[in-house]
Amino acid sequence: MKTPSFPNVDPVVWRRKNAVARAFIVFGAVVLAAVLGVAVVVVVGQVTGPTRPAAGAKGQTKQLVTELPPNSSPSPVLGRLDPNAKTPSTTGLAAALAPALANPALGSTAAVVVDPASGTTLFDQDGTASLQPGSTMKLFTAIAAAKAVKPGTRLTTKVVAGAAPGEIVLVGGGDPTLSSQPTSTLYPGAASVEQLAAAVRAAGIAPGSVTKVTVDDGAFAGPPQAVGWGAGDAPSTYATPIYPVMVDAGRLSPEDKAQRTANPDLAAGTALAAALGSPGAVVGRGQAGPGATLLGSVQSAPIEDLIEQALVNSDNVLAEILGRQVAIAEGAQPSFTGAVSAVTKVVQGMGVDLTGFEAHDSSGLSMNDRASAGSIASALAVMAKGDQPLTDVVGSALAVAGYNGTLATRYLSGSAAAAAGDVRAKTGSLTAVDTLAGTVVTADGRLLIFALISNGAPAQDPARAALDEVAATMAGCGCQ
Repeated sequence: MKTPSFPNVDPVVWRRKNAVARAFIVFGAVVLAAVLGVAVVVVVGQVTGPTRPAAGAKGQTKQLVTELPPNSSPSPVLGRLDPNAKTPSTTGLAAALAPALANPALGSTAAVVVDPASGTTLFDQDGTASLQPGSTMKLFTAIAAAKAVKPGTRLTTKVVAGAAPGEIVLVGGGDPTLSSQPTSTLYPGAASVEQLAAAVRAAGIAPGSVTKVTVDDGAFAGPPQAVGWGAGDAPSTYATPIYPVMVDAGRLSPEDKAQRTANPDLAAGTALAAALGSPGAVVGRGQAGPGATLLGSVQSAPIEDLIEQALVNSDNVLAEILGRQVAIAEGAQPSFTGAVSAVTKVVQGMGVDLTGFEAHDSSGLSMNDRASAGSIASALAVMAKGDQPLTDVVGSALAVAGYNGTLATRYLSGSAAAAAGDVRAKTGSLTAVDTLAGTVVTADGRLLIFALISNGAPAQDPARAALDEVAATMAGCGCQ
C-alpha cells in the first residue's frame, strides 16, 4: 500500500501532562534537553560528585557516584499508522457510522470519508450538498496560501517620515500580529511595537518629539468587513475589521478572548506613539509620501507559522490576512473579493473539486459562505497525495483531539475520549453550524480523511459532541 505523504505519518508527539522536565548543572556544564512539542526528556548517565580521601587509604580518593533513575517513556499523542493496514470496506464503514450519524443532536448532516492512499471515497452522505461550512472554510485559504505564497515570506510593517516636522507614517504591510508585549503569547515569533519604536528612535526620532502618526492602509483595498458578516462580528472577541496593520490582531489587551477594537489600524498608531514617548500625538489615516525616508521596520513570523496559527486556533483575522496574501501572489486585488477569487483559482488549479463551494471571505465567518463535505474532503485529499509538498504545513497544523487548539477541550471524556490523538481536524462553529474535517487513524492503523457538516442542529454543544462521536467511531473500528 502506498502511504500518503500526510504530515502525521508515524509521528511522535508527547502529551504535556505525561512529560517530565529535568535539568542538571554539573560543574558548570549544562545538559540541554531535546524538546518535541512541549515535552522535555533528559538522559543523564551519572553525576560525579566531589572526592575525598578514603578511610585507611592514604593518598587515594574515593569517587562518589549518584545514579539517577531512568526516565519513563511518555505516552504518544498521535495514533501510529500501519503501512500494511487494510482499507475499511464501504459496507463496514457505512454500518459503523449509521448510528452515530442518526444522532438527533445533529441537524442536516453531510459526511464524506476518503482513503487518501487509494483516492477512493469510502462513504458519502449528501456529499455534494451546499451547506454553511463555518471555519472549515479556512482549509481552502490555508492550502492556497501554502501553495501560492513564497515559502518564508514575512509581512513587513514600516515607519517612514511624514510630510511635516513631527509627523511619522505607519505603513501597514498586512501583519496583524505586531505585539503589545516584548514577547507575544498570542503569536509566537511576532515582532513587537517596542522593537519598531526602537528602530525609529535609532533613526534619530527623539522620544516625545512625534506630534502626529499617520496610518497608511494602502496595502489593502475594499471594505474592512465582508458580505455576510453580522453586526456583532467585527469588532468582537473573535474578529475585527480587516486592516493591514494591527497590534495583537486588534485585541484591546493581549489575551486570546479579549474584546477587539473597531479601528485596529488607528489603535496600532496610538500604540506606536505611546512607545515613542508621545502618547498625545494625533493619530489618523492617510498615505505615505512618494520616496519617504524609511525610519524603521519589523517583520512577522514566516508565512508557514501564520498558516499554522490561523488553523490550529481558528484565527479569523489571520485567515483573512492569508487570503489577501494569496490575492497579492496571484495579482488580484487585496480585498475580500480579490482574496476569494484568488483562493478559488489556486485550489481549482490544484485539482480540488469545488462542487457546492461559494465563498465571501477567507475565514468562514460570513453567513453566506457555502461548501460541501465533498469539496472539503477533496481539498484535504489533494493535499495528502504527495505531489503538493508545500501544503504539508496545513496537515501538520490541524488540531489534535484532546491536546491542542480548538480540540484541546474535546475528546476528554465519554466514549469519544478513546479517539484522543487519533483525530486531527479543523473545527467550525457558527449559529446552528457545526463542522469537523481532517484525518483519523483507524483501529487497524489506516489514515482516512473525513469531512462532516451539520447545519440546523438544535444546540451547539450536543452537536459538537455528536460529531466527535462520528470521528471516534472511525477511529475505533477497522470496518472490514
